[in-house]
Amino acid sequence: MKGREDMPRKITVLLGSPRRNGNSETLAASFVEGAAKAGYKAQIIRVNGLKIGGCIDCRRCWANKTHCFLNDDMKEVYASIDESSVITFATPLYFYSWPTQIKPVWDRLLPYFSPNSKVDVSGLRAVLLATAGDNDDKCSDGLKKSFELACDYAKWQIAGELLVTGVYEATAVSSKEEVLKQAFEMGKNLKSE
Repeated sequence: MKGREDMPRKITVLLGSPRRNGNSETLAASFVEGAAKAGYKAQIIRVNGLKIGGCIDCRRCWANKTHCFLNDDMKEVYASIDESSVITFATPLYFYSWPTQIKPVWDRLLPYFSPNSKVDVSGLRAVLLATAGDNDDKCSDGLKKSFELACDYAKWQIAGELLVTGVYEATAVSSKEEVLKQAFEMGKNLKSE
């Protein structure tokens, strides 16, 4: 198994929004631009439109020499994560948690934690970029806690969290230059970690 310290400067960016060019995607674009300055190459995966079924808890991870017994588009996500040193979840907030588009990805990460896993993801660095229409700064607490607990379980290092509120309109984050700069700097600062 490869250790994360041996991995190339590659980032898997999972776009969890059903909306193209929306707030979370714009935030992710700024992050990726900064990361490119730090020498990282990003593979951007738009989860909406992929056919990714939910985990069925069959416990057949790696049984057919692949991550998951289910044969669907999650293969693309696995392939990218296998070769990445950073994983970024860029998502809108839906009812104080993950939207349907990205939640199956979380559930289908189980093969990495299976006793017979062929890929070691411990040490992966993780980033959360989230946007919410709600103006309450606490609205993202559930999403943040879910992310942090999952990272702790996975032994992932949190490399950044940027939770933006008050961006209800589809392109509202585009006018928040300070927020876009924060995302850019977060990506650019990956080189120092």
